[in-house]
Amino acid sequence: MEESLFRTYKFWAIFFSYPEEESFFKQLFEFASKDYIPLLEELKKVPLEELQAEWTKLFIANFGGVPCKPYQSFFGEEKELMGAPAFSTNRFYRLFNLDTGNEYPDRANLQLDFAAFLVKLYLEDPILEDRKRLETLYKEFFKKHILWMVKLAECVEKNTSIEPLKGLMEKFKEFLLKEKNRLKL
Repeated sequence: MEESLFRTYKFWAIFFSYPEEESFFKQLFEFASKDYIPLLEELKKVPLEELQAEWTKLFIANFGGVPCKPYQSFFGEEKELMGAPAFSTNRFYRLFNLDTGNEYPDRANLQLDFAAFLVKLYLEDPILEDRKRLETLYKEFFKKHILWMVKLAECVEKNTSIEPLKGLMEKFKEFLLKEKNRLKL
């Protein structure tokens, strides 16, 4: 695992957070890899209010239903919030005494942030045995709680009219599938 993997997870964790203010883009650019920059520059041209409306439509509230609720349980077999994936994700968080507060544990940005956390721990731990355990834990977390996001990205692509957002979702899927291959899943 490399520092670039940590940075990529941080980028996507921020990306799937609500774009409250201009600092949203500042944070994204801080963690963006060079191949994300052109699409990010294009997305930044979209007025913040329009971007917020799109996020709301896709992920939060929409007349007729929210198409892409950013929760693993919504994309699972049960198709309802706080399903089995939420409880499974929470078990991983509890290994490190982490708490999600009032947010459901299987929210995409929280899962991505946790994956970044695991990568960072791996990179900073000098003890080989700990690193092996962290790598095993990371692989299991990826398989159970990150790989589903290919469906989330496809949902966003299908339901957005903002072209750079579609392009970024393509990059997100590429990242997920590349990582799946690296982990030999």
